[in-house]
This record gives sequence, structure tokens and C-alpha cells, in this order.
Amino acid sequence: MTTKASLITKLQKKYPKMTIFKDGNGWVDKSPNIFSISAEDSDVMSSDGYDLLNYWTQNYEFWDLGVHNELVKFLRDHGWYAEWVNPGVVAIVKDI
Repeated sequence: MTTKASLITKLQKKYPKMTIFKDGNGWVDKSPNIFSISAEDSDVMSSDGYDLLNYWTQNYEFWDLGVHNELVKFLRDHGWYAEWVNPGVVAIVKDI
């Protein structure tokens, strides 16, 4: 299972424009098992050109509850998952 620090580094490399709140930025607890990302970065796209995060989408072909399948798979492969905090913030949580 990937550590928080290692996952953040991998996310920054894969999605350099993604805003990552390493300490949760007040939205989630300060913990080695959770951090948050901004869902308001409209220029963070999946490799197929879609928004990586879209709280309001009803398209379940490309998104799993508003999180693009590419990110869902990436997180799952590293032992983590995404969970909406509110329409502008997504918590990234270690699957323990």
C-alpha cells in the first residue's frame, strides 16, 4: 500500500495542475490516512480530455459518482479512494 507522501508525489507527477492540500486544509483531519484535493481546478483533465472531477455529472460511463474512472483506478491501484467532502473538495482516503 502506498503511503500518503508517496501518493501525493505520484499525483503531482500525473496531474501537475492539481491543487493538493497535504494537511487537509481544514476539510479533513490531519492524518497519515487522509488528505484532500480541490475539485475546482477546471484545467485538471483526464488523459481522454474530460474533467477529472465533476460533482454534478450524471454520466456514469466516465465517472464514478463524479470522480473520473482514471482517477478511481489510479487511487485503487495504490490502496486509496476518493470521497466528496463538498462540491469543491474531495478527500483522498487510505483504504484500510
